[in-house]
Amino acid sequence: MILTTVRTNIYRINLREGIIQKIDDTVAVEAPIKIIVNGKRIVTLSSLPKQLKELGIGWLLSQAIIMSINEIVSVKVRGNSVSIKCSSDVESRLRFARISDPIDSSCTSTPEDFALLIDRLKKPHVNSGYRIEAQQLIGFVRVLNRRAILFSHTGGTHSAAIFCKKKLVAFAEDVGRHNAVDKVVGAAAMKKVDFAECLLASSGRQPANMVLKAARVGIPVVASIAGPLSSGIDAAKKTGVTLVCFVRDRRMNIYSYHERIQISSMHASKRGRRS
Repeated sequence: MILTTVRTNIYRINLREGIIQKIDDTVAVEAPIKIIVNGKRIVTLSSLPKQLKELGIGWLLSQAIIMSINEIVSVKVRGNSVSIKCSSDVESRLRFARISDPIDSSCTSTPEDFALLIDRLKKPHVNSGYRIEAQQLIGFVRVLNRRAILFSHTGGTHSAAIFCKKKLVAFAEDVGRHNAVDKVVGAAAMKKVDFAECLLASSGRQPANMVLKAARVGIPVVASIAGPLSSGIDAAKKTGVTLVCFVRDRRMNIYSYHERIQISSMHASKRGRRS
C-alpha cells in the first residue's frame, strides 16, 4: 500500500479565540525516489511516492534527456525506484545535463541554471497556433483547484494538470511543484497527446526551470495560480511559451505571447467601456 499521507499529533493555537487544542493532523509524505536509466542511477528526487512511472518518464522528457517517449523501451517501478531502459544512447545528454543529486522538493533556478537550460533546448522555440479563450483558461485553473484533494487535506502539496482539446488529460499532486509537472508530462506522453495543442496549469511559482519543462515538450501555454520569477519570464519570451500567472477569480497577468489568449467580444466591449 502506497502511503501519501501520515497522521501526526499537533497543538493548534487560535489566539483570536484563545483556544489551544491537541489534535491529529494530516501531513503529506516526502520520499527519496531513485531514477535509474539503463542500469545507472541518475538522480534521486524528493517526491510524493505516487505516479512514479509518470514521474520518471516526465522527468526524462522535461530535462531533454530523451526527446520522445518512443525512446523508452521499458519502465519498471520497484518500491521507490524507477528503472527506465532507453533505446537511444543518452550518456552524452546525461553528461551535458550536469544533474545534481539529490534534488529536493524546493529546488529553484539560478542565473547559471537558466543559461545552461536554454542552451540545452533542442527546440528553442515553441511554434504552435494554439489559442484559448481567457474564460476557458480560468475554468481549467478552477478544475486544477477542485482536483487538489491532497492539498485540501494537508496544505503541503502542489498540483499540475494538462488540458488538451478542452479536456483534462493528466493531473498530479506532489510535494514539489517540479515533480507535479513532470508527472503530468509523463502521463500525457504515455497517452500520446499532441503537446502543441495543450495547456499546462500549475499551482507553483514559475522560474526558468519550470517554464522550460513546458518548452522542451512543446507546450505553448503555461498558466499558474502563483507568480513568475524574472528568469521564468525570460525563458518564456525566448522559447515561445505564453506565460500566464496570478490566475485567480476572473483575473490573470500575461507575461509573454499574449496573442494566444483570446477575449470574447462581450468581454472585450466591457473592457473598452471601463477604459
